[in-house]
Amino acid sequence: PEDHFEPFLRAPISALRALHYPPTPPGVLPGQQRAGAHTDYGSLTILLPQAGSRGLEIRTPSGAWEEVTAPPGCFVVNIGDLMARWTADRWVSTLHRVVAVPGQPERGSLAFFHQPDWEAEVGPLDGSEAHPP
Repeated sequence: PEDHFEPFLRAPISALRALHYPPTPPGVLPGQQRAGAHTDYGSLTILLPQAGSRGLEIRTPSGAWEEVTAPPGCFVVNIGDLMARWTADRWVSTLHRVVAVPGQPERGSLAFFHQPDWEAEVGPLDGSEAHPP
């Protein structure tokens, strides 16, 4: 149902983080990273990247790394591990990283980590009577 997740979101433990990336010097090494490859553990991560920023990459289903570009004022939404579990892996957690791009100016990013209540029972929506799809 459209309101299936509502009971789990009455007192969410979500967090908003302001991320700061200092300028990247021109001589960064190939493959140097600012944040190593990882998935987020919550349900959703909503990012508001600074216009023109570069470095965020996602791993595609084929296994290649692809740069994420967002038009100014647009959000980037990543699925987290908890949402992957909740959807019985119908939605896949986004493996992502931040690479060092030579000459990148100082930049900021806002990241909202959406989490359900502390007491939320997270079980896969697997099609059973207890957890209809």
